[in-house]
Amino acid sequence: MRHPKALVIVAAALAILAWAAQPGFAATNQAVHDAAGGFQITDSGTVTITSSTVKLIKQVYDASGNCLASSEAVGSDSCNGGKTSVNVPAGTALKFLVYTRNDTDVQLSDVRFQDVLDTSGTGFTWVGSIKITPVATLPAQDALSSAIYTSANTGTAQTDALGAPDDYVSYVGSTLAVGAVNGQASQALNVASLKAFGALFNVTKK
Repeated sequence: MRHPKALVIVAAALAILAWAAQPGFAATNQAVHDAAGGFQITDSGTVTITSSTVKLIKQVYDASGNCLASSEAVGSDSCNGGKTSVNVPAGTALKFLVYTRNDTDVQLSDVRFQDVLDTSGTGFTWVGSIKITPVATLPAQDALSSAIYTSANTGTAQTDALGAPDDYVSYVGSTLAVGAVNGQASQALNVASLKAFGALFNVTKK
């Protein structure tokens, strides 16, 4: 018996992303008195403030690790020719990767995001086995998402349950949460400069 194909839309499932950047402070300007009774104010040096939009990306992979669709249609976070949705047969085993990356020169502190899984009759069955990755150095942009997936697929396993002090991610009801969001107070997550954080989990298409 053939199962009807079902549409998996990646972009619609993302919920929120919040963070608090650590501020940087310039050195105090110095006033130097000279013998003639005047004074000179010396420069504290060049201060550079880096600002960047922090992205939250969701991608869907098959069981073999092939990226099928991404919430980004273009750029280094896209895959499979820019597809943002894909048709798969019911019963297909899939992996979802949700990640954020810090392209800035400052640490992102207390990063929080959530993803609500569609568990309706035409949605997904949660299989679990959350794995996480902090990528030490962001790879070249043309290999970005594949490198994050590979790191997550061999990364640190989480318990899936809420409350473990060493876990950054939990799954309660139908909500995957990172950090203290939606009442799911997992361990606070900081993402250092030029690093990424991803959560990979398994589902089956209903």
